[in-house]
Amino acid sequence: MTLATVGGFTSISVNRVFVVPGDKDEPVDWPIIPRLVDLNLIEYRVLKLICSGHGLAKEIVNGYSSKFNEPIFLPAVERTLVKLRVKGLVNGKHSGRALAYEETQLGRILTC
Repeated sequence: MTLATVGGFTSISVNRVFVVPGDKDEPVDWPIIPRLVDLNLIEYRVLKLICSGHGLAKEIVNGYSSKFNEPIFLPAVERTLVKLRVKGLVNGKHSGRALAYEETQLGRILTC
């Protein structure tokens, strides 16, 4: 949405959110946002890949290498996914023996 349209981010920090009245002077229903969300470049890129449909860690490894022309290894992706889950930006659900990840509403606002 808003942040995804600007582009070129190397890190993102959200430290406050304000409410804008809607068309009928009613407050806009914003998701609850933590006081501070910091994303490093790898976290942002992984979240961006999840938004584009790469749900499994192995898919993220392959997509990261092809899209960003940089290698990344599975343990690094798994650590990043744990950090994103703790920050409330992705959810994981079991898909067979693996976890399939999808962005939360907050993750969608930041990157999709």
